[in-house]
Amino acid sequence: MTDGFKDRLWRAGTMSLLAIIVFVGAYTAWPTYLRGNSLKAEDARLSRQIEEKKREIERLRDFQRRFRTDPDLVERIARQNGRVYPGELVFIFED
Repeated sequence: MTDGFKDRLWRAGTMSLLAIIVFVGAYTAWPTYLRGNSLKAEDARLSRQIEEKKREIERLRDFQRRFRTDPDLVERIARQNGRVYPGELVFIFED
């Protein structure tokens, strides 16, 4: 065999080996890549849910503050639930 043929054979073998390594690496990394993308999407969804719950908590805290400080709100809620002052005359109309 000549040295030129050996060099070409060596290069072809090396390139084939590198191609196989790259292919196997990409093949094994692809599921991890997909899992990472799905985890990012889940993280974004959970972050949105957390923000929504924070807004809901703030709304409820605001309602609690108003309930403690706003007597008109307390009276309105009490009247919606059928509460009246002692001695107050109430007329109930049914449909």
